[in-house]
Amino acid sequence: MNALAPLLPLDAVCVDSPAQSRKRLFEEAALMMERRAGVAHNEAFDALFAREKIGTTCVGHGCGIPHGRLASLDAPLLTIIRTLEPIALDAADEEPVRLFVCLLVPDNDSNQYLTILREAAALLSDDAMREQLLAAPDAQTICELVHGWVPPESLHPSEDKPLTAGE
Repeated sequence: MNALAPLLPLDAVCVDSPAQSRKRLFEEAALMMERRAGVAHNEAFDALFAREKIGTTCVGHGCGIPHGRLASLDAPLLTIIRTLEPIALDAADEEPVRLFVCLLVPDNDSNQYLTILREAAALLSDDAMREQLLAAPDAQTICELVHGWVPPESLHPSEDKPLTAGE
């Protein structure tokens, strides 16, 4: 299993959102997080926006991973939003963005935060998976794709595998 699957129930996925700006996207993600976990949507919005001010969270190929920290959280929150139309953001590859994995974690969480970010980046870097997520007809299909996705072994090397020189 991957680290994203336990954080992704069906109500954490929005397909074909009408959001046309970063602000509207973050509002939608924050409202979804409020409905799921009771976190104040303005706090979730502010946490996502604060991180974005530091630098873009666009990862290329029409994808982004907006993320942030929130003191009031007990556990990580994840949403996936696919917009109806791509949003022109500050992506390094200058491609407009349509697929977003939004993440908030508790302030005191470092290890799980990094694991989730690495896996989200790997998921969106997987060409075949990214195309399937962009083409999925509904939220159920997106959930099934993410739940069935196996991260590259390089993200979680087997404890049984002996280390080789240079590792």
